[in-house]
Amino acid sequence: MIEIKKAEVCCGCGACMNVCPTKSITMKEDKEGFLYPHIDAVTCVDCGACEKVCPVVNYQKVVPAFEPVAAAVQHKDREILRQSTSGGAFTAIAEYVIDQGGVVFGVELTSDYSVRHCMVDKSSDLKKFRNSKYVQSDTGTTYSDVMRCLKAGKMVCYSGTPCQVEGLLLYLENSDYDREKLVLVDIVCRAVPSPGVWKRYVDFIEKKYGALKSVRFRDKTLGYQYSTMEVVTDGGKTLREGIESGKWLRMFFSGMITRPSCAECKFRSIDRRSDFTIWDCLNAYHVDRKLDETLGVTRVLIHTEKGKKIFEQICGDFDYDYVPVEAATKNVRELIASPAVDERRTNFYSDLKVMDMGDVLKKYFPDTFMVRAKKAARRCLNVIGLDVWVKHYLRKE
Repeated sequence: MIEIKKAEVCCGCGACMNVCPTKSITMKEDKEGFLYPHIDAVTCVDCGACEKVCPVVNYQKVVPAFEPVAAAVQHKDREILRQSTSGGAFTAIAEYVIDQGGVVFGVELTSDYSVRHCMVDKSSDLKKFRNSKYVQSDTGTTYSDVMRCLKAGKMVCYSGTPCQVEGLLLYLENSDYDREKLVLVDIVCRAVPSPGVWKRYVDFIEKKYGALKSVRFRDKTLGYQYSTMEVVTDGGKTLREGIESGKWLRMFFSGMITRPSCAECKFRSIDRRSDFTIWDCLNAYHVDRKLDETLGVTRVLIHTEKGKKIFEQICGDFDYDYVPVEAATKNVRELIASPAVDERRTNFYSDLKVMDMGDVLKKYFPDTFMVRAKKAARRCLNVIGLDVWVKHYLRKE
């Protein structure tokens, strides 16, 4: 049976739970709010299936069989572009699969503001998957659902973090299915924040401002270059703050609330087993000046012949340009290296056990003069229209 001796060796993908023939594995939240497998020793038959599908235990460096191709893309549909985190690439890939009679698995923010994978088979439902969710998703039984759909002859698109995609591939490894019908899209993942801490944060916001009406982890109201997190409550309160001042963004990007395995992630590489890798192109000015960088641009890395054929079928949905792989991946640290973890992380979780969320935020992420000054400066540059040009200078290559 699989045994988690160190938190760093489990990415929480849920492949072990899905593959267990006796349903002896359940995913349970630990003290930091992350899901880990728990085994019922009474019903477990020690078959070893769970160990065989673990992407961390069975990690092998990818040996590419296809020369990767890179592109910078921007969806022509301005409403899809507005709703998307960056350039709307995933929607076009997903619509292609649905047009073939297939189904799409992605991540949604539910009505109770939890984050989970789910399946859709209508283009109108793809809006659930637009916009980033800065919380680790619960994959649930979606690996089993993917297998069922593939065995029924359906085309399937599955989107997730690199470890989730690897978990799915290992789960399917010994199954009889048509690989050409499985389209895999992974993202360049910085790290995944704690679902448990997110629940605490939602409770904190609702107690302070009223019930949540909507959440956008990457809002473009102030422009793509000034990406912010937007929270709207039933009482009409709108909180729109950037990485320099937003509490959730500060927790996330500090590494304070990210999964331990993310600090030792094995899946950070240009070479991947997915068909597509997609991510932001905040430095579009230095990658492709033909695209309107104020609206959002997606970088797409194509890893397979199948992915290339699909891209050629959907490229009419985009304003796009092929770019050298070296240019597309230059200085993208999250693609190849794990981010730093805040050294106060252990103390943060200890305090969170005994303190209110508001008090914890004041202690670890106070609104100092410097924080307020950075916020004021960014807002000022945004208002007068100089924020884009400042970003050009700061990202000068």
